[in-house]
Amino acid sequence: MKIAGIIVLWVMCCVGCTRSSRYQFSLKGDLEGVKYGKAFLMTTGDSSKVLFSTDLDGGKFELKGELDEPGQFILKVNRRQMYFLMDGKNMEISCPYSSLSDKYLKGSPASDLAAEYDEIVRNGYYRERDALFNEYKTAMDAGDQKLADEKMTRALKMEDKRFELTREFVKAHPDNMFSAYISDLVKEESHEKGKELYDMLVPRIQSSRYGRLLKQHTDALAVSALGVPCPDFTATDESGNKITMASQKGGIMVLDFWASWCGPCRQEMKNLREQYGEFKDQGVRFMSISLDDSVDKWKKACEEEQIPWISVRDDNGWSKSEIRKLFGIQAIPFIVLLDKDGNIVAKNIRRNSLREKILELLQK
Repeated sequence: MKIAGIIVLWVMCCVGCTRSSRYQFSLKGDLEGVKYGKAFLMTTGDSSKVLFSTDLDGGKFELKGELDEPGQFILKVNRRQMYFLMDGKNMEISCPYSSLSDKYLKGSPASDLAAEYDEIVRNGYYRERDALFNEYKTAMDAGDQKLADEKMTRALKMEDKRFELTREFVKAHPDNMFSAYISDLVKEESHEKGKELYDMLVPRIQSSRYGRLLKQHTDALAVSALGVPCPDFTATDESGNKITMASQKGGIMVLDFWASWCGPCRQEMKNLREQYGEFKDQGVRFMSISLDDSVDKWKKACEEEQIPWISVRDDNGWSKSEIRKLFGIQAIPFIVLLDKDGNIVAKNIRRNSLREKILELLQK
C-alpha cells in the first residue's frame, strides 16, 4: 500500500507538472462603442484559425484557456482585429472599439517591451534615417547625384545603428520572447548578426518558438555568411544560356540582385554603371541577377538599361527563387561583393560603401 501510494503521488505530481508547463492566460476586454457580438483569439499566418471565442456582453468579454506557449496572436472582435504579443497571465484591454489596438493592452510583458523598443528605434533610428531619405530625394530632384549618393550611403549605414540599438535592448532583456522576435527581424540577411543576438538570449528563450525560429533562420544563412565561398547557383542569360556562379569566379566581383519592377534597383544601376566604368580595367567584374517572374519584362528592362556587364535571370523568379534564399534576400536592390578568391566579403552593400570596399580589396 505504501508503494502504491508513492506511485499515485508520483503520477499526480507528474500530471501537475505537465499542466503547469502549459501557458495559462486570461484576457479581459472592455470596449466602448460596441455592445454585442463575439471576440476571438486566433493564430497568425496564412492559415489563421480560431483558438478561443466568447460572446460580448455590453462590450465586455473574457478569453481564457491554455496554450502550448506564449506568442503573437490575433484578437478579433466582430469585424475589427489586432495583432499582439501575449505572454501575460492576467491581461486586460480597455479602449474604444473603433480604436482597437495593442497599445491599450495591459499585463503582457512582451507587449510592453515592444512599445518600449518602438520608442527607442523611433528616436534613435527612424527619425534620422527618414530625414536622410528626404535629403536624398531633394538632391535627386536637384540633379545633384554626388550629394544624393552621400545621403543614401548615410541612410543605408543607419542599419548599423538599428542593430546596435537592438543589441543593447536584447542584452538588457534576454529573458523575454520579444527579444527573440525582434532579433529575427533585425538580423535581416546577416548570419553574423543573427548568431550574436541569439547567443545573448537565456536558454529558456532560445528554446521558445521565436528563439527556435531565430536559430533556424540564422543557420540557413551560414551558406552565405561573410568569409565563406559564394554558394553556386545557375541562372539564364538573355540568349538562353545557362550560367553558373562557379564558372564566373575569379577576381573581385559585384553581384547585383534586382528586378524590372523595382524602381530603387533601376536607380542603383546608375551608381553601378559609374563604378563599373571606374573599376572594369582593374579586374573588377559585375553581374546582375534578375528576380523577375516575367522573362519579357526582364528583357525589356535590360534593353532599356543597356546593361554593359553580365546579365542573367533566376528562372524561378521572385517567389520561388532558391538563389534569393541562399543569400537571405528580403528586399531589393541587394548587392553582394566577392573577393578575388570568390569569398563573400559584404552583403547588402551599396553606393559609396560599395566603392570604398572595392578600393580596399584592390589594395590588398
